Amino acid sequence: MTDLESLSRRLQTLEGRFRMMKAVAVITCIIVAGLVLMGQAPSPLPPRARTIRPLDPLPEGVQTRQSVENEVRARRIILVDDKGTERASLVSDNAGSVFLVIADKAGRTRVNLSVSNDGPALTFLDPSGQVRTILGSTTAVPSHVTDNGISELAPPSSILFDSKGKLLFRTP
Repeated sequence: MTDLESLSRRLQTLEGRFRMMKAVAVITCIIVAGLVLMGQAPSPLPPRARTIRPLDPLPEGVQTRQSVENEVRARRIILVDDKGTERASLVSDNAGSVFLVIADKAGRTRVNLSVSNDGPALTFLDPSGQVRTILGSTTAVPSHVTDNGISELAPPSSILFDSKGKLLFRTP
């Protein structure tokens, strides 16, 4: 082996080590930057919930126990956001129907899941409140009108409306 070959081999080894050191340095920088950015993220808890305060001492003989209910009973459950805007509600009515209504951040109803005596239905509304899609049982579009003018319940179907409420598509 000549001096030139030896020098060439040593140079290749040195370049390989340098590439490895560069890769380790880049990965280390990415990890450090990620940790710094994660530390900058705001806490999801409100400031009151982050403060730790000592608990009041319990009277002697009182045992602590976390209470977990097996059942919650209510006629209506309302979910609100931090600003108090109603975002979702779970409601039952006297006719035996149940509704899950979900609203956008402005409080406008966007999704309605219902189970009534006619059957289940999932309704999607646009931001203006216009019904755009119905999946399931509905009387919004009758399946057929009898001779005396009474509309019969449509079978479970998929229905699409345009922004003006005009029927675009229906199956079956």
